[in-house]
Amino acid sequence: MGEMNTVEQASNIWQTFDSGDIYVDCEGDWFYQGNRITREDILKFFYDHLQTSAENTYVIVWEQQQCALRVDDTPFVITRVDRRSTGGATEEQFLLTLKHVPAPEVLSPDSLWVGKDHVLYARIRSGLFIARFSRPAYYQIAAWIQDDPATGQFFLEANGERHRIASQE
Repeated sequence: MGEMNTVEQASNIWQTFDSGDIYVDCEGDWFYQGNRITREDILKFFYDHLQTSAENTYVIVWEQQQCALRVDDTPFVITRVDRRSTGGATEEQFLLTLKHVPAPEVLSPDSLWVGKDHVLYARIRSGLFIARFSRPAYYQIAAWIQDDPATGQFFLEANGERHRIASQE
């Protein structure tokens, strides 16, 4: 008997999910009925089908069905930040590694803000989702964050521009 592909496996698993049975903790770990989901192919499938609802909740949408998630903060957690230059001085990027997501995300420096309890966030996936910086990723990007003594504001400089980091506390 041949092996099922990820979509077939997800389809079989999908039939057993009830809204609210899937939970994502503040560290970006996913759980189903209290059991941690560790299969990267299943997690990739969930991330590929993740949407936000009109009520600003997270849902997995597939085959015209929705499964609501219980989420502590956000399903996206940034685990690493790398700064790279792709050529000249105006071609600098910050690459974000997201937990359980294989492809890196390019940071939009204007999307950074500090939330409750001094947690750093950024918008990802063309601004559609919010990602939380893990502590190690926060310390990585903090090495490049500066403060303006004249205004007391924090900023990230990239491509010769200062990108102010907003505070939403």
